[in-house]
Amino acid sequence: MKRLSIVALRWIPAAVAAGLATACTPWTGLPELRPAPVTHCTAPQGIELIIGAHRDEPTPRLSRHLVCQVTAAIRAGKRVHIVVAAGRPQLQRVGLISVRGGTLAQQGSPRVQHDVRKVLSAVAAARPASPGIDDLAALSVAADDARSEGCPHAELVLIDSGLDDRGPLDFTVPGMLAAAPGEVVGQLKAAGNLPGLGGFTAVLAGMGYTAAPQSPLSAKWRSNLTRIWAAVLRAAGARVDVIPQPGRGPSVRTDEPVRPVVVPATQPVTPRRHATITFTGESPVRFEPDMTAFVDRAAAFSALRPIARWLRADPARRALLEGTTADVGPMSGQVALASARADRVKAVLVRLAANPVQLTTKGVGSDFPQFVPDRDSAGVLLAGPATLNRSVRITLYQPS
Repeated sequence: MKRLSIVALRWIPAAVAAGLATACTPWTGLPELRPAPVTHCTAPQGIELIIGAHRDEPTPRLSRHLVCQVTAAIRAGKRVHIVVAAGRPQLQRVGLISVRGGTLAQQGSPRVQHDVRKVLSAVAAARPASPGIDDLAALSVAADDARSEGCPHAELVLIDSGLDDRGPLDFTVPGMLAAAPGEVVGQLKAAGNLPGLGGFTAVLAGMGYTAAPQSPLSAKWRSNLTRIWAAVLRAAGARVDVIPQPGRGPSVRTDEPVRPVVVPATQPVTPRRHATITFTGESPVRFEPDMTAFVDRAAAFSALRPIARWLRADPARRALLEGTTADVGPMSGQVALASARADRVKAVLVRLAANPVQLTTKGVGSDFPQFVPDRDSAGVLLAGPATLNRSVRITLYQPS
């Protein structure tokens, strides 16, 4: 008998059963990810389904394409394993009917579909045995399991929101959800926390889709979360595909708790005398690391427009623009970059019709009262805090 091992499990909706008799749908991915349109199902060397049946995760499901891939793998006699992703990923085992050998009829659709239904039933029944979620650890477990079964080029299919609440990729850390993917990779690499995924294909399905009580992620944050995961998995050696599959339904029922991730909210900009408006790396006025370029130029202009309007309303009004940075490089360089960022915001305000004489800029680097320590005891830059330290703080003045 062939064995199905379940390592990290997230539920897959019952709707997938309909996919057993349907044609496969194409793969899609984010613009910066490998576009991999597929017109038919191919049998990979093996499949590791990494499924999170945890709280705050909507009822997970397999897309029709993934059902097709699982079916093709089983029909070809390949291994299909399931790994349950929780704070401590767990391995379960389910027996499958062997489709190797026998007559062509015995290898046909009824027996294959029996095994596919058995896989789906095992996924549906999975529940975490420990609190929290650590998808990065689950991927490592899945890779080790695949290698031990002689499948060093298996597909690792992660079906989850990706919002780890523990481990080295902990998104409950303030600023982490908005962090630059390259800095997250640098943090994991410097601390020796990148898993070894060379030779594998990692498939990300349902990234950023949540269920109550976890706050939903906007398209912006889902995109950045997916970019972070893709960058991490590539740095770990994997080839990456993305299925932007919306999760639906209520949270999985389990007594194991999960810590919620605070989703950055875009607060309305309300200028007033003596107010200080702070734009950090979680705000619409976000800068790329070590650059004066905005992450989203249109969002930055939109957020700064009310301030320009407030200044235009009274020529006597003034604004001090103070630039800050993460603790990267010598202080002289930090101050220069911070000044350049403040000047960049000034240029936008002037373009929005504020008078240049109303604006004063200053750069302080990482030397400011609100600085969040952004290096660990070993000196490794922490991506989340570094994101919060990249800011422009605008203090508004008006004569009495």
